[in-house]
Amino acid sequence: MNKTMHPPQDETPLVPRLADGTPDWAALRREFGATQSTAYLDIARKALLPRCAAQAAADWFADIEGPAAGKQSFSMDKVEETRRAVGETFGAAPETLALVKNTSEAVNIVAQGFDWREGDNVVISVSEHENNTFPWRPLTRRGVELRIVAAGPDGQVSTDALRAAVDARTRILSIAWVAYGLGERADVDALAQLCREKGVLFLVDGIQAIGVLNRRLDDLGAHVVASGGHKAQMSVAGAGLMYVAPEALDRFRPPFAAKYSFATFDRTDPEPELAPDAHRFEYGNPNFLGLAVQRRSARFIGAIGLGAIEARVHALTDLMIEEADRHGLGLRTPRPWNQRAGIVSFDLGGADADRMESLLAADGVRVASKDGHLRAAAHFYNNEDDVARLFERLAHHLEAGK
Repeated sequence: MNKTMHPPQDETPLVPRLADGTPDWAALRREFGATQSTAYLDIARKALLPRCAAQAAADWFADIEGPAAGKQSFSMDKVEETRRAVGETFGAAPETLALVKNTSEAVNIVAQGFDWREGDNVVISVSEHENNTFPWRPLTRRGVELRIVAAGPDGQVSTDALRAAVDARTRILSIAWVAYGLGERADVDALAQLCREKGVLFLVDGIQAIGVLNRRLDDLGAHVVASGGHKAQMSVAGAGLMYVAPEALDRFRPPFAAKYSFATFDRTDPEPELAPDAHRFEYGNPNFLGLAVQRRSARFIGAIGLGAIEARVHALTDLMIEEADRHGLGLRTPRPWNQRAGIVSFDLGGADADRMESLLAADGVRVASKDGHLRAAAHFYNNEDDVARLFERLAHHLEAGK
């Protein structure tokens, strides 16, 4: 059994494996210091970062402080290495990726760069996060209708309901691949087909799925995939991604302009051509430090393998659902794996979810209160003991509150 090693800057971290070749999850868990004291089931809010990510940040500062005086840390070649690493791990050609700060920046780029006409509409759902809701609201001042599709009795927004909201004046459909609250997984294939048939631009908020689900970004059928990196990608806030399908590159324009927006650096050119790929959506100096962490973490995830990660999260969330059933808690998240991912949402039967979150945190169990319910979200560093600890303490507090 090999111990995980922390290699020099930008090399792929070594992943400990068992004799059968599968990842050694117990050894990988030790790469996340907080797991030694905390049952951290809150990856849907913020990531725990592996030690190799911390080492990437340390390497970045060491380069600045050393004889090179930042030659590597501020290298645009390293930025392109990040782009390639992210593309290789999550499934996209480098030229289709813009290294944006977060989900909301990418959504705003599309919202403000699209050529709207009065009477157009954009369709989202009531299940969307604020970052896929607020960027569309200012468009109403330009005569664009924002259609928010309601949930059904089960709290979920169906594909049929989304389909019914799309009409001849719909220009964009923007939905979460995995919803942040209930954790339901959208049928992206059906929605992508709908958008192709209707000529609608399809934008996917991928932040709750990327790093958990083993599917390439360029296989979703989306024109744009927007995501911050600070959840299951194990990057930091301010280092995310925006995938733009080649056929969608000219369907909206960069709402801002800076050095890398154009195909030329000639400042005297009165009408410079836009950069020929997704670079056009990046503005000014990038987040060099954040990209160093993003690069190392992407390689770490790639070395483990998204297939193995998805299988691990599937097993842990199955266990959470079994425990919820055993304790008589109402499950809000769909049961079939193809309709969910790493999030499991529970009904506490009238108990205050905010207070429960605080009580569990005091017990060293990190989950989240969302929309009056309790949300647990697993990643590969969690284990069966974390799940048992969650439900043991939850049952204790529910009983004490009666």
